[in-house]
Amino acid sequence: MIRSALIAKTLMWCVMLSFIWTIFSCEEFCEESNRTAVVVNFYDISTGAAKTMTKMSIKGVDNDSMLYRKVNITGALCPLNPTVDVTGYVITNDSIIADTIIISYTRHNGFISSECGCVTYSDITDVKLTTNHSIKEIKITNPSVTTVSYRANVINAENIGIYY
Repeated sequence: MIRSALIAKTLMWCVMLSFIWTIFSCEEFCEESNRTAVVVNFYDISTGAAKTMTKMSIKGVDNDSMLYRKVNITGALCPLNPTVDVTGYVITNDSIIADTIIISYTRHNGFISSECGCVTYSDITDVKLTTNHSIKEIKITNPSVTTVSYRANVINAENIGIYY
């Protein structure tokens, strides 16, 4: 009986040490994002101040996916398609009338690390407003679309300002 208890304790310690060794001997985990998105902020055209949209929905053109359907937001992260040089979005704000914007960009690949892999960066070349219902003006503030963090309290550089 004592012998079997000693064997069980020894096995338990071996398993625990193996587990700890496995965790600490592995390669580092990727702590950096390999996703990119256009950072869009909303502004009041008359004052230039940040504008809080009480109702906002954003979806891709020719895409069933809804990117945003939120209330009380001042900005959004809009991913670009990494396989083409143009992406469109249908943006519906407080009203029920939607506006469509088309973002043109050039793509280039980048290597982050062996843990994180590669990423497709983009440089915005043009933004067109194909409708003129609610959006009054669009400005490219930073054409370089780099990796973004989806963690709370991390601020990414704005790429596009949309004025209402």
